[in-house]
Parts: sequence; C-alpha cells; structure tokens
Amino acid sequence: MTEPIGLSVIIPTLNRSEYLLRTIAGVLDQKYSPLEILVVDQSAQIDEDAAGLPKASGGIVGYHHVNFCGLPMARNYGWTHARYDAILFLDDDIQCCPELLEEHVRCLRLSGVGIVAGAVEDVRHRGVPRSGEKIGYFHPVTGVPAWNFWAKGQFDVDHAPGGNFSAWREVFKKCRGIDEVFAVGAALNEETDFCLRARRAGYRVLFNGAARIVHLAAPRGGCRELDPHKYMWGMAHNRAIMIQRHVAWFYRPPGLARLLITGAALSVRERDRRLFTACLSGAIKGITHARMAG
Repeated sequence: MTEPIGLSVIIPTLNRSEYLLRTIAGVLDQKYSPLEILVVDQSAQIDEDAAGLPKASGGIVGYHHVNFCGLPMARNYGWTHARYDAILFLDDDIQCCPELLEEHVRCLRLSGVGIVAGAVEDVRHRGVPRSGEKIGYFHPVTGVPAWNFWAKGQFDVDHAPGGNFSAWREVFKKCRGIDEVFAVGAALNEETDFCLRARRAGYRVLFNGAARIVHLAAPRGGCRELDPHKYMWGMAHNRAIMIQRHVAWFYRPPGLARLLITGAALSVRERDRRLFTACLSGAIKGITHARMAG
C-alpha cells in the first residue's frame, strides 16, 4: 500500500475573514491526512476567528499574522514555514471539489512532476476555452500566458493558476522560491514565472482537471488593485519582466511593442493619457529589474 504523503495547504489572505473561514472549512472537509493548513494573514488587524482555529482544529490549522503585504512574499513565507514537503497553494475565496487534495497528491507522485496545476472555475466567466487558446500556455512571442484552467483532463502545461497549484519543496528550493519583484499592482505573472523557471530546471508542470476549485471572486480584499493607474503600472512592469526573461531576444521588441499598444489603446478608450504613461513607466522599470536580476 502506498505510503500517505503529508500535505501543507498554504492560504495567503488579506481582509477576507468570511470567505477565508469557509475556504478552510472546505479544506478540512476533505478528510485528507496527514494535513496542515497554514494561513498567512497580511491584514492590518488580527482575524480573531481565524486566530482561534489552531486550537479548534486540534493543531491542523496554523495562523500566522505577518507584518508585510504582498502575495509573492506570503507564498514564500508559507512554503518556508510548511511542515510537509508537498505544498498546495489555494486562494482564500474558493469552494473545493471533494477530491481536491487527493488529486493534487496523486499527480505530484507521477514521474518528473514538480508542479501540479489545478482547475479553476471562475464565477465571473465560467465556460469553455476561447477558440485557439491552449490550456496553461505561455506565448513564446508575446510573453502573454493563456488561462483557460476550467478544462478537464490531464496533460503537461507551461504554467499553473496561482489560486490552485501544488509543488514539491525541492522545486521551491531549486528555483529560489517565488520572485518577489512581482509584488506590485495585482502581482500578475508571479506563478507563471515560477513555473517557467521550474520547467527550465527540468520539472514537469502537469494540469489535472480533477483537482478542481470554484473561484468565488470576492469583490474586496486580496491582492486586487483598484487604482487603474497602479494596476497598469504593475501589469506593464511584470509583463516586461516576463518578456525579458522568457521570450527569445529577437521576439522581445515586438512583445514590448504589443504591450505599449495595449496601454495606448486603453488610454484612448478611457480618455486618460496617464494610463499610457503608467504603462510606459512600468515597462521601463520592468526591463531594468529583469536585467539587474539577469
């Protein structure tokens, strides 16, 4: 009989107490063992209800109130404090399918798999993949990752959804964790960058449609950036890093041009020239950061 694998479930959270408690209850209902749930709370105030869960759960839930704010930092804090070597990241505003934890562990056991990408049904846009878009695909010319993680089946992909992916501790160690340079705006692309670096290191990223969640898309809290100019700056910054790191040198100019055209189009549509200024400034800073890291 196969020896059970201990699983650490990391849930970063920010100002979403009601959603968080329901998410934790859903994970506990899985009855998986051995299990720990590690909450990394970046809220300004301690969540008293969540803080009481370690005692109420018999030590399965660990509550960590931290003094920083940033999703990449919360992920790194989580995996470095995890008890077990199999680590699963979940958003704090989800519903779990009954086999979520077992399906992640089953695929982590497969040969060469370093990361498992779970399926995500988003209440805002459930449906089928758009025509021509692959599941979990990173475009090698534009540097734009395709989403479409609501698919079924099991197959290798380029990257995983940030709100539902698992990995072995050794992958985080070898890839030096999540790059915290992505902790701006809505922290876009941080998990995509991690997956691409893991693939380059020789690990498989495997999609498993049976490891499924429903993303409830809480209207407030989390790493959502509501200021359109800050969002644009962060998007351009992180996209520029992805282009510099993961796109061939001869495709970088058209990739960056496409990014700036996107910023210009939004600026015209919204009649706000500051959106393009933010896009240009973020892209320049992102290129600088990518070159410094390289």
